[in-house]
Amino acid sequence: MADRNYRTKQRDSILTYFAAHPDACLSAKDIIENPEIAVGEATVFRCLAHLTQEGRLKKYVGAGGGALYQYQEAEDCKGHFHLKCLQCGEIVHLDCRMMQDVGAHIAAHHDFEVDVSRTVIYGVCRACREL
Repeated sequence: MADRNYRTKQRDSILTYFAAHPDACLSAKDIIENPEIAVGEATVFRCLAHLTQEGRLKKYVGAGGGALYQYQEAEDCKGHFHLKCLQCGEIVHLDCRMMQDVGAHIAAHHDFEVDVSRTVIYGVCRACREL
């Protein structure tokens, strides 16, 4: 799977499922156990890694420490920070000037360029805090 354009029916099946559920954060186990996706366990792990490397899926660390994956719809999603609720899994896209300023500050004052496509700030959303 070294070729960035490597395509199989299994890969397309997994990507199609994610595209149909763009707000879902799914684990490899969720994909393996899903009756809509007939793909072997080793293939699921290979495809998730490949799709993440391609930028088609975004990888998060779940509350229990395991990996969760979410469909990354557009290139513009790669240009901003994200918030992720540790309780419900909600993803908030921080496409605001303040976070751009944070990235600029880190670059200018700490000589470090942040890869915002991979930057997630974890916490608890208002709805979960009010439960």
